[in-house]
Amino acid sequence: MLTARNLPQPLALISLFLLLTAAATLLACGPAASAPADRNTLPPAQQAGDADPTEPPPPPPVPAFIYPNIGDSQLHFDVVEFEEAQDAASGTSGQSDTAPEDAVVFVQILLSGNKAEVAAWLRSKGVTPLHAENPQISNLTAEVPLSLLGELSQQDGVREIHRPAPSFLPIE
Repeated sequence: MLTARNLPQPLALISLFLLLTAAATLLACGPAASAPADRNTLPPAQQAGDADPTEPPPPPPVPAFIYPNIGDSQLHFDVVEFEEAQDAASGTSGQSDTAPEDAVVFVQILLSGNKAEVAAWLRSKGVTPLHAENPQISNLTAEVPLSLLGELSQQDGVREIHRPAPSFLPIE
């Protein structure tokens, strides 16, 4: 039979460490662990459903991406904010009293196909896409109003829309 005197010294030290750790855990968590499961141990203010005043409020919910193909989060925010302001400004007659300004944004449109159809759609909306006739460039760039970006992002073949890096911006 093995006893503490028969154990090799490293194994005896490990056993002693485990025994002390278990005892410390029981001392630290003993009263909470031994409380009956059906007993509510929260303070009366929290039992009634009130929020704990010492805890910070929960963070605001993260808005869902309405247009997942708009890859630039700030651009997505601008489009959604414009659409919400436009909806709020339109009255019951359908005419807008204080419509927000429809800003034009220079964007790069990454395509997975249908370049000619996307370019034709942009032209039908009064937007002139760059690189539409160049077969060596598979993507388009254009100055697109915020009001069209949501619909553009849903066109067949549009993979992602984002603002290009500053080195790609047109020279004015």
